[in-house]
Amino acid sequence: MEELRIFRTFAACAIGCVFLALPVVASPAGPELFLRDDPEAYVLIDKLQGLGLLPGLMTGTRGLEAREVALEAGKERHVEDPFVDGMLRFLQLEGARNLDFRIGGGLGYSNAGYVPPNAQGVPVPDGAGYRVDGFFRAAPYDWLGFQARAGAVAGNDGERTGRIEETSLRLGWPQATLEAGRFAVWYGPGRHGALLFTTNAEPLIGVRIRNPRPIAFPKPIGFLGVFQYDFFMARIDTGGPIPDSLVSGMRLALRPNRYLELGASRAMHFGGKGRDESFSTFWDILTGQRESAGNTPKGNSLASVDAQVHLPFRIQPMVLYGEYGGEDQSQPFIFTRHAWLGGIFLPSIGPFRKADLRIEYGTTLTNERGVWYQHPQYPHQYKGQILGHPMGTDARDLFLEARLFLVPSSYVELSYDRTERSFPGPAEEQRRRITGGLVAWLTRNVRAEGKAVYERFSDEGGVSGRDGSNKTIELSAAWQYR
Repeated sequence: MEELRIFRTFAACAIGCVFLALPVVASPAGPELFLRDDPEAYVLIDKLQGLGLLPGLMTGTRGLEAREVALEAGKERHVEDPFVDGMLRFLQLEGARNLDFRIGGGLGYSNAGYVPPNAQGVPVPDGAGYRVDGFFRAAPYDWLGFQARAGAVAGNDGERTGRIEETSLRLGWPQATLEAGRFAVWYGPGRHGALLFTTNAEPLIGVRIRNPRPIAFPKPIGFLGVFQYDFFMARIDTGGPIPDSLVSGMRLALRPNRYLELGASRAMHFGGKGRDESFSTFWDILTGQRESAGNTPKGNSLASVDAQVHLPFRIQPMVLYGEYGGEDQSQPFIFTRHAWLGGIFLPSIGPFRKADLRIEYGTTLTNERGVWYQHPQYPHQYKGQILGHPMGTDARDLFLEARLFLVPSSYVELSYDRTERSFPGPAEEQRRRITGGLVAWLTRNVRAEGKAVYERFSDEGGVSGRDGSNKTIELSAAWQYR
């Protein structure tokens, strides 16, 4: 009966999303580019869009489907720059076959076990360790897609973590693609983090409906361009006082022209053991009811709006983006307890297209302490990891990242991340993290990756004098059939 109630709640909300879609041919169901295992594909997409290419892709809702990316890359013609042409041809490989799979493994060493940001909750073991992983993607029919990803890590301290990651079945038709299983969600233009949903926690288990290819608005409102929608519902354990609650996410994004993408996102927690899970409860939270002071909340609600502007100037192309959100909405459609992030991405440094630079800053500091992600009954967490930005609660975060491409599919990167967090206190925790990495496709099928991380922290967890550092090095290789 419990599963039936979940299905009814999801179905009522999903039907509304389907009616938003217009009877225009959209993408059939297909596997996606994994946010963790295909990072170079997303790097290339951001870089090419910043240079004024791939206008048919909307990138505020990720992951992206492999066939859609390959299709858009194949539409670009008469590219005069061999380096840019090489990036486009690499992206076309992602959708060249109806079946691909990868197997790989790696070795590493860390002086302390910890969970890195945006690692889908997978820990780095203490001491020497190893990992094995792989994925499988198939689209045997236009209307059917399947994907599976799994991995395991182990260290000499005896700790072992093995898990099935993104694994789902997709059914597609002109108005929507329906997905069921385990999936990762990222809402917003931020690349080091986003306010509502990122890959900081492990993938969710639930159902999801969306349109992978943007759909054009009808002629009366054609000036709005194209739109994408996304809606999901999953059962999670937040670690709060109410076990087995429901989390729902929804996003609507518009692209009026090739230079501007706008989005609005929502996250809602409700239900769980002994709590109502009807559509009326869902609607009350959606419209901001029962979240004001003095009321017993039926759930928790977070919301944000975002924008990204592409400025493909010949002298210096750039992308500007930002997200603005509120936690614990007390009134319908009015943001309270604000947080925000903003960034600038340079897809080339002047005319030198083999280099790029990103600067991103965000904060969850509000007038009230302990608000963002820390609802007393429905914290925005999954198995101990925040579902949103890895900087956490009452924090400020500065992220810098630079890359130098060796060939169109391979690059070295260097990043710096500074986080200052006053939650839970009383002392302010500070972290400095420097990461150097290499991603290299040695052949069409052989991929190598290396990473070195040095992180120094002080007053960890708000405890004065709890200082230390993490030092990690990881090397891995994989073979991919495609």
